[in-house]
Amino acid sequence: MKLLELRKNAGLTQSEIAKVINTSSVNYNRYELEKVNPDIQTLIKLADYYGVTLDYLCEHETKTLSDLGPISEEQKKSIELLTQLDRNNLGIALGFLLRLKQEQENKGE
Repeated sequence: MKLLELRKNAGLTQSEIAKVINTSSVNYNRYELEKVNPDIQTLIKLADYYGVTLDYLCEHETKTLSDLGPISEEQKKSIELLTQLDRNNLGIALGFLLRLKQEQENKGE
């Protein structure tokens, strides 16, 4: 993640950023060291604060739907529903989907 780079470029301390996202300096330090991953709401706060996208913040390369290959009707409907959610509910939905994916990976499916 780009947290350290963004914070240093802004000339801020870990304590200052921790206050912005309502967490402790110790916890924020863990985010910068990538020992702990912030939840989606925290990532959104950080991206908004720095004026960057979530993809940039997380160093993620966005793919287009065509990069994913064939998509089922259920997947298309899911994408359509996600695009209709407001930012807060989208964050909740993404968090839920990430947990489901993690559970699936842990089961070896």
